[in-house]
Amino acid sequence: MEDRAKIIAFCGIDGCGKSTQLKLVNDNLSKSSKVMVAKLDYFPLNKMGDNKYLDMILKGYSGLRIIDYYKRLQSKDVFNYDYILCDRHLLCYLAYAYAYGIGHLDLIRKLFFMVKNPDLTFYFDVPVDEALRRISGRSFKDRNENFKTLTLAKEGYKFMIDSFDNVFMVDGTLPSDECLSLVIDKVKSLKK
Repeated sequence: MEDRAKIIAFCGIDGCGKSTQLKLVNDNLSKSSKVMVAKLDYFPLNKMGDNKYLDMILKGYSGLRIIDYYKRLQSKDVFNYDYILCDRHLLCYLAYAYAYGIGHLDLIRKLFFMVKNPDLTFYFDVPVDEALRRISGRSFKDRNENFKTLTLAKEGYKFMIDSFDNVFMVDGTLPSDECLSLVIDKVKSLKK
């Protein structure tokens, strides 16, 4: 039987450098491997807060989107790749669910028992002030990219991170090339 692709997740609060590192890793690995990039979107979680009835619908819709995302990651198509690089994964979703006030995170984690843990998860840790500084330069800024939400998301990561295997902490304040070197060394240590 053919091996499945190695799933590598990039996690951390907005502005931590995960998307930048994912792009650099993709560029590096694509030279010699077949790589797929998958992105778990926070929508509609980041639209919540305006109306409690609408929020209930958004929570349900968000759950359906997550289930669809993970079904695609476990489909037969993954046999066609060496690596799947995930811009966010269940850990990220749970951290932001915590930030948005969605409770029962342990229960949600248990309900997603069918979601394969990534072979490797990179958690890019940066102070909230640094993340906000980086975000301020973006042309588009989500309304929830603020000190309170990012602080709560960081707390959510701390709360949930121990329930995931193979999480590698990266100091997101390091220069991009140093982060890339650490990440590539770790990725290449995965056995195919």
